[in-house]
Amino acid sequence: MGANRFYDFLLIHKYLGIANMISLEHDPIMFKRAVFNCPYSFIDVQERTATAFIDEDTFNVPTILWLDYDGGISPRVIRDIASLSTKLQVGDLCFVTLFGGPPRVLDRENDQARFVWFQDQLGDVAGDVSLADVERSSFPAAVHKVLIAAFRNAFSVRRDGQFIPFLQVEYTDSSPMITVGGGLLTEEQALGFRRRIRKALPFLSAEGNDLYEIKSLHLTERERALFDRAATRPNKRSSERNQLKKLGFKEMEIATYKDLIRYLPRYVETIV
Repeated sequence: MGANRFYDFLLIHKYLGIANMISLEHDPIMFKRAVFNCPYSFIDVQERTATAFIDEDTFNVPTILWLDYDGGISPRVIRDIASLSTKLQVGDLCFVTLFGGPPRVLDRENDQARFVWFQDQLGDVAGDVSLADVERSSFPAAVHKVLIAAFRNAFSVRRDGQFIPFLQVEYTDSSPMITVGGGLLTEEQALGFRRRIRKALPFLSAEGNDLYEIKSLHLTERERALFDRAATRPNKRSSERNQLKKLGFKEMEIATYKDLIRYLPRYVETIV
């Protein structure tokens, strides 16, 4: 699901060194553009839906599966996760990214109608969703609850491993987005993953259902350089922090930046 720009694929290859990838594109027009723009020969661009891919693939090699859907929560997404429960091998990782707002079918509905839709269309995985969750301002919480329940319910039948959801994040690019995922792991593998996450990514939770919000800071390059220096100085009263506060930034934003400093990509805009 690299679309026609493959940003995620470029980052995954750069930082993880993975050189065997498949990108799915169900739209015929976008498929042609994806093939044209594919940056590496080891990316196999396929004109298939996620559902067809899950049904037809054997998953006979170690797999990291990232399903980056165009739309919001839907019964199709829940069915795809359920289908994966018999396909993934122990040690495989799976992540799902969705639009965090109401899907198009619910966009004009009131809160009560949204709540009824969740119960009718999503069934058991919507059991923890409350009427307050489906309000527009808190809708990402409903999406998160459904995804977590879908993963847990789907993989509860496996006896060779347990699904550990170690990535649960909310962020905003042009729209609110939710990503939930983890791995089908043995007890020993799960202990190792949790240990590494506590050390390298302490702001994430691999124990419960805590959703981490990645703040959108919208920084210029000069501001980002100032954040880099402020976040890496032990002195909380440094001149860099004072200057950031004069610019209107809060201590919480500096702390958030410190959490993410190693993982924030840099994008370059040029005029050709």
